[in-house]
Amino acid sequence: MEKDRHFMQRTLELARRGQGRVHPNPLVGAVLVKEDRIVGEGFHEKYGEAHAEVNALRNAADSPDGATLYVNLEPCTYKGNTPPCVPQILDAGIKRVVIGLQDPNPKVNGQGIQQLEAAGLEVVVGVLEAECFELNRGFIHQMNTGMPWVTLKLAVTIDGFIADHQRKSQWITGPKSREQVHQWRAEHNAILVGGGTIKADNPSLTVRTTSGVNPTRVIIDPEQLAPQQAKVFTDRHAETIVITTNTAGNGRSGNSFDFEQLILREDDADFIAWENILTTLYRERNILSVFVEGGAEISSSLLQSGLVNELIIMTGPKIIGQGLSPFHQVELPLERAIPWKVFDVMHFGDDVCIRYRSNK
Repeated sequence: MEKDRHFMQRTLELARRGQGRVHPNPLVGAVLVKEDRIVGEGFHEKYGEAHAEVNALRNAADSPDGATLYVNLEPCTYKGNTPPCVPQILDAGIKRVVIGLQDPNPKVNGQGIQQLEAAGLEVVVGVLEAECFELNRGFIHQMNTGMPWVTLKLAVTIDGFIADHQRKSQWITGPKSREQVHQWRAEHNAILVGGGTIKADNPSLTVRTTSGVNPTRVIIDPEQLAPQQAKVFTDRHAETIVITTNTAGNGRSGNSFDFEQLILREDDADFIAWENILTTLYRERNILSVFVEGGAEISSSLLQSGLVNELIIMTGPKIIGQGLSPFHQVELPLERAIPWKVFDVMHFGDDVCIRYRSNK
């Protein structure tokens, strides 16, 4: 029903306000409606504090008795940092609950819906389900697979290179594309590159052209290519994690530079064991989503691993004939080619952007 879609859209708008502040919890908004008018709304504002449903009840300008509650994710049923939401919904006298998406957390996973229905409430599930998934795809993917959601972004020429034969990459795409990248950075918990990218480009890896919280910077650097003077070490705009090996030495000290070091395995030819790296980032730092802007080695190795969930290819209108390919390590026969489906096609100035989703 159109009315339910309208109010569910409002919950998503509210939920986004918690971006970067509620991690590792999901983004959730809630709206209370009586006689087709909003009488209260709220969102999960900060990790460890009240959930969206409770804030909507607290902010209600009218009694919630008999109201409809709209929430983009199933209300919780267990005590964590705060009391469960379902009993508070029942105590408020709400008669109808519209839910965007069932919570895959095994501590909930339908129990909230069952408890609400058992108490006699009308429950509707699946309104704007796709949009609700998109908002919390990192949280949902991790709950279902144990792995963070991985987005790989590539800026390429028409002929598929990310840099020229002199390793220059600035700029393949235009300013509008680069501005959009900052928005995608803000939507992820971490941004990941290799030490070679830090050495070549000295990027800040922060969110600058849009509002949002800076993601954690993750640098894969077993060979210590990133110089000590790099911005990711000398500024304090975001946290930095360096992933290295136990035989790489200690040429950079965490006491002298602003970063944390994670040592995952011995230094060998198979150092970039992506499943190990990604599960460690979640286990050690609760990272649910990773935005990868690595160079040729990082990109091709990650694609070969088969662990990329979303591939963003931003094509600038340039042909250079030769250069660095982000696909050079991908060696698959056609019958085993990585399957993708087009998720979205966008234009930023003269650049064309295609977002692909893994079709595994």
